Amino acid sequence: MEFLANPSVIGFLVFVVLLLLNMPIFAALGLAALFTIVFFKAAPLAVVPYILGGSLDKFPLLATPLFIIAGAMITRSGMSQRIVNLAQVVLGTLPGGLALATLATGAIISSMSGSNIATVAALSFLIPAMAGAGYPKPFAVAIVAAGCTFGVVIPPSIGMIIYGVIVEQSIPKLFFAGIGPGLMMFTVLGLYTFLISRHRGYRGAKVERTWATFAAALKDASWGLMAPVIILGGIYAGIFTATEAAAVAVVYIFIIDLFVYRKIGFANYPTMLYDAGKTIGVIVLIIACSSVFAWIWQTQGLAAVITTSLMDWSAGNSVLILLIINVLLIISGAFLEPIAAMYLLVPLVKPALLAAGIDLIHFGALMTVNLSMAHLTPPVGVGLFLAAKVGGVPFETAAKWALPFVACEVLVILATTFFPPLSLFLASMV
Repeated sequence: MEFLANPSVIGFLVFVVLLLLNMPIFAALGLAALFTIVFFKAAPLAVVPYILGGSLDKFPLLATPLFIIAGAMITRSGMSQRIVNLAQVVLGTLPGGLALATLATGAIISSMSGSNIATVAALSFLIPAMAGAGYPKPFAVAIVAAGCTFGVVIPPSIGMIIYGVIVEQSIPKLFFAGIGPGLMMFTVLGLYTFLISRHRGYRGAKVERTWATFAAALKDASWGLMAPVIILGGIYAGIFTATEAAAVAVVYIFIIDLFVYRKIGFANYPTMLYDAGKTIGVIVLIIACSSVFAWIWQTQGLAAVITTSLMDWSAGNSVLILLIINVLLIISGAFLEPIAAMYLLVPLVKPALLAAGIDLIHFGALMTVNLSMAHLTPPVGVGLFLAAKVGGVPFETAAKWALPFVACEVLVILATTFFPPLSLFLASMV
């Protein structure tokens, strides 16, 4: 009863009610936080502007809008089409070849944009292409949505950057920690896609596979393939920070499109930047409002209660703590946007992680893998919702076809949980 009487818990229940009333996440967070502060006198209202400003006054966060802009430029430049063509030459004749090419392209595109939603937008043209090749349209939608989940894990990752800001950990280390789980996720999803395609007779694409066609496709896609090499190579070599890498990505794509692809055109930049700005604005509001809520939870002692409860339930066993937190993340991811979930949950569980001796870099990889699945899981599933909307498939139908991909990602979550070297081996080299 004492737990339920905590002002921050009551504020969270108000937040849930507002979500059920279909209010935008940032508005629900802000109004619930305001209710808690005013009704329970949790803090003077004068501190709220300082919390809002302080949550955004962090240099690494500047990478978030820059990577979103880079993702918008990738979508409009036709870069994704060229990478798909190369992937089709390599994988196209296999059972489910076009679906496998979609996953491979998702992995590459996400390593340039760092964003799930940008990856879905870049891959959306493949839904009618797969449907025309004989794939059920709901399966095509699920494939595109699954391809977008790499954006939270494979570096550079907006989720990793935000997590690093929250826990004050090395972002390059977190990027390295995402490589192992990201590659495993691609392998597991790709293996399932190959097996189910062979079982159901989803044929490969009719693609001429010769050294000449491969060389031509590789040359056509080479400028796009160089982007992740420059971005990640510069970060890992210490030439620039993750934030500076985001700026480099924007400049690189701008130059390639200006002199090579010539697809965007100066006249289209205002509209493109306006659309990207709307996405950036929503993310900024979510970060700011989540920070106020997280601050309330901290000052009202909820983090201490959570820590005590986790330690009692698990008897201090780190594996049990991670399993409990995984369940909490899966439930939260079904209802919350991943960035909001990070800002709300990380401050609550961080004391328990430190008390149990759990490496925060390992947990960062685990959390991003877990929350990447949030783009597939109903009732929210932003990535799946966007892909279903583009494909003209009812969300409920798309959700049913996405369930096997969710099961595949659960396997990756468990592997990341029980086998820390999967994420820590490369991170330990930084």
